Amino acid sequence: MYTRESLLFLALVAQLSAFAQDPSPSKKQDTVYARALFASITEMDKEWGRQNDAPDYHRMFVEADPQITNELPSESAGYRVEFLDTKGQVSRYKKLGKEFALLKIHPMRDHGDHLEVTVSVYQFSYKKRHLMYGLSGLSDVEIRFNCEKQQFVISSVKLGGI
Repeated sequence: MYTRESLLFLALVAQLSAFAQDPSPSKKQDTVYARALFASITEMDKEWGRQNDAPDYHRMFVEADPQITNELPSESAGYRVEFLDTKGQVSRYKKLGKEFALLKIHPMRDHGDHLEVTVSVYQFSYKKRHLMYGLSGLSDVEIRFNCEKQQFVISSVKLGGI
């Protein structure tokens, strides 16, 4: 059984540890997923950005995935992304009144000597209370560990279209 003093002490310790923590977790600017996402967007902009129906690659929407996107930055090198959960996707569709490009970051795959992250491009729409995702392209990002720099580096970005 806890005494009143021990309960007060535990409450004080809990409060102090809460104050010691940063209330807003910092975004991890330099993760493998962040590098893959922004390398993909940069390459898509370079290769597909001049097409008549191309989205604005400097402001893209990305499907929110708690396992992958929660700590990713929302901008890098002039490119800005907005992470949308399902509700956000529907709201964005209703606001725009038309389909829009939505990126999805897939879990990385280990290929032994390198990692690979795929970033898919979907055309998202919402009709008759159904979410509709039309695959329109993808980016396969190959990442290798550089022993000299002691960090992961992008070794290639390959685009594919439908």
